[in-house]
Amino acid sequence: MPVAMKTRYDGIAPASVQVCPNAVLAAFALIGLVFVVRLGALGALMFLGAGLLLVVRHPRTALAELRGYALLWPLALWCLASVFWSNYPDLTMRYSVQLILSFAIAIAMANRLSPLAFLKVVLVVYLLAGLASLGFNRVRSDGIWLGIFASKNALAQVASVLLVAGFAMVIDRARGVRWRSVGLVALTLGALLVLKAHSAGNLIAVFVALITVSAIFLMRRASAWQRLFLLIFTLLSVVMGVLLIVGFFDEFAQIVLQLTGKNVTLTGRTELWSTAFAEIAERPLLGQGYSAVWVRGNPLAEELWLRFGIASKTGFHFHNTLISNAVEIGLIGIALQAAMFFWGLYAVLRWALSDPRAETYFLAGLMMRQLLLSMTEVVYFIHFSPVTILTLAAIVYALRQRRAARRSAPESRIAPERATIAAV
Repeated sequence: MPVAMKTRYDGIAPASVQVCPNAVLAAFALIGLVFVVRLGALGALMFLGAGLLLVVRHPRTALAELRGYALLWPLALWCLASVFWSNYPDLTMRYSVQLILSFAIAIAMANRLSPLAFLKVVLVVYLLAGLASLGFNRVRSDGIWLGIFASKNALAQVASVLLVAGFAMVIDRARGVRWRSVGLVALTLGALLVLKAHSAGNLIAVFVALITVSAIFLMRRASAWQRLFLLIFTLLSVVMGVLLIVGFFDEFAQIVLQLTGKNVTLTGRTELWSTAFAEIAERPLLGQGYSAVWVRGNPLAEELWLRFGIASKTGFHFHNTLISNAVEIGLIGIALQAAMFFWGLYAVLRWALSDPRAETYFLAGLMMRQLLLSMTEVVYFIHFSPVTILTLAAIVYALRQRRAARRSAPESRIAPERATIAAV
């Protein structure tokens, strides 16, 4: 429950400042992950410490949450089970336990905070990361910004989430001037950093996400024909974005070459995908074990690192979420992942259409961003990853909304026009 702190000034009526311990703990947990590149092990400890404290503050509630979201756990448990056939069982054990902890903390966040409170936490944390990146001003030799991060893609991922969060807050007229002003700053800074990072994938993903949110916003008072037109336009934008982001058009590939210096196969993605498909064919159902592919000493990883000139031997993957994860956890694992993600995407979009406001705008934009980026990046479900936490939270909020809608439905089973989630 929020804690009220009252302060009295001479000649001024008492002022009350609301401090929500759950929001503070969630913020510290996300700060640990977002700033982990600078904080190192301390960042991971911050995430675990604040996140687990959030979980155990109310033990009975935590147990109810674990049982109440049983449909999310098969994926995490499947990753843990892969220790039995993993190429590197010790690493699979360690990272799958970290994934289970990530699931528990994300579920707790999405249950202890209202969707609006969660959006505010994300907005503040990512705004801090954006300002730090702006102040740190690290630039590669080719002029591409890195900010506080080790790569331009990492900067672009944080910037694109910041942009979507800021846009969602700005267009909701029900929010006060203060939060809409914060949203405007976040929107501006996020757009600047996405452009400076020169990440083609993030640019397209966030563009389609903003189109989707804008369409939902415009549908609020649109007629049936206008809704149909906006829906078709949005679907076409998504399809176009998917085609562009996987490099199917030669013209777009040439633009990417000019803007980012990448080759026409988008950093050799087609070659990587061919290699990944060959690996999947060898172990189609089970895979090679969770987080047991990109390991120093693994012949496959060493060969690809050498072929693509990855001297650091870190931060490399097959540049597609489902393909990359299929190599690790097999077709069974990605079936569980796809079921979770695509149900969450559908449920969040439907929720946003029926109840348009800042928090639903953000969740819808976030999930669309994840959909587009999953074509060329690995964006879910990864242990100790901020975007994994956000994605899981979006799915949990969608589940909460569906349950709230069912509870509020009359006995005649006529669906309510609007269902809201109260803060816990």
